[in-house]
Amino acid sequence: FALLVHLQYLKMNDTILVSIASYKDSDVINTIIDLYDKAERPDRVYVGLFLQDTEQEIFKICSFFSKFIFKKNLKIKTIFFEDAKGCGWARNVILKELYDKEDYFMCIDSHSRFLKKWDLIYINTYREAPKNAVISAFPQSFDFSETYEQYSERTLTTIYTPNALPWTNDFHHPHCQKATTEKYEKVMSISGGNIFGDSRLATALTLDDYTFVHNKEQEIYSLLIYLNGLDIYATPQNIVWHKYVVGVSYRDIFSPNKVKYNLDFITELKNKENKRTVNDWVSLIQKDCDECKKTKQLNS
Repeated sequence: FALLVHLQYLKMNDTILVSIASYKDSDVINTIIDLYDKAERPDRVYVGLFLQDTEQEIFKICSFFSKFIFKKNLKIKTIFFEDAKGCGWARNVILKELYDKEDYFMCIDSHSRFLKKWDLIYINTYREAPKNAVISAFPQSFDFSETYEQYSERTLTTIYTPNALPWTNDFHHPHCQKATTEKYEKVMSISGGNIFGDSRLATALTLDDYTFVHNKEQEIYSLLIYLNGLDIYATPQNIVWHKYVVGVSYRDIFSPNKVKYNLDFITELKNKENKRTVNDWVSLIQKDCDECKKTKQLNS
């Protein structure tokens, strides 16, 4: 098995498609600049960017990237923000239209910062991971006023441990998290702003039609990953930092107006089952929910 894995990696060029769905976010330019500045091999990093914004902002952002040193690595799709249908829908568009069989697939938010040599670190972390792994953990925060030396001191990722299944009436706030303590800690939920895997991850997350309720993306992704025979592992090292929205916002939050969603994503996705069942996935999630009662929490 080890020899087969080694031969598989020899055939790869270590290209990475980084998915960024940006909804009226003024920080997306800085995010992409930092993504390339911090990469060890920026030439192998490709960005699938879906801009959902005003006509003026789209023109400004596209004009900036038309002169960008790695502009050939950017694949950009645009729509006016009034036509947006949510983050999960936008990321599905990126998978269907901008992903082109790159060796690795990574999903981040449009307000992120990165560890130096993040691409090399993520690839090596993935290659040493258990079989059929997806790497995902909740990233630490950064603030616009901070330098790299300041926010990079926050080095440990966290794991989401809700008190109950997040889509049930038993769930209540605050959201709870605990620190990642194992080298590869198996978890029930992805972080939508920090996911890394190979082409199987991209295949698992691509749907013909994404009409699910817009704020259940993390649960939907976690279920799709599980039903496609992959497992989610959190790793302790913080590789991505996230700007969590506090106080006055630098971006607009998507608020659906006339979008009609399918609210029952569990029922709809049951046709994806093979040897793994939805009930098994729910049981896996319940284990992490039980941890909420045992562990000192970090409330996000």
